[in-house]
Amino acid sequence: MGMNLANKLFLLLLFLSGMFYFTVLGESGLVVRSTLETSLSSLRLDVERLEYENRQLEERQKLLRDDRVALEKEARKYYLLSENAQIIKFREPEPKAENRPVLASRLIALRADRDMPVPPIQLLRFFYVSFVAFVFIGVFRKLRRKKLEERTAA
Repeated sequence: MGMNLANKLFLLLLFLSGMFYFTVLGESGLVVRSTLETSLSSLRLDVERLEYENRQLEERQKLLRDDRVALEKEARKYYLLSENAQIIKFREPEPKAENRPVLASRLIALRADRDMPVPPIQLLRFFYVSFVAFVFIGVFRKLRRKKLEERTAA
């Protein structure tokens, strides 16, 4: 005896819901991938901005380190010194490099163009599994009731 229509429909629903779960909500699904791509693009923008700012500051530092006139000009500009004021430059001790990691979550939180927050993937998975379970229970009960009605009618 072959599979009846109810069993085929149930297996089809099971297959389609499983495919949806793995393609959209899985570990390498669309939701996770879009979240990672968004954070990657924001991090790339931050890196480009910081590299540009770093190059500008390095050029300015080279200019101020070697050129006494440029150093006096900057000092007059920012400290409002007169023409006959003298600038004494002391050697600065080498700064100790402090290697504090910059967490990606801090960089994402500082973005100005933030979209609506995406809920955690575990929460999406929970709601999806709950929804599918209720759909399966409903389909099973409906088909079972229909099967019982057919038996009593026959």
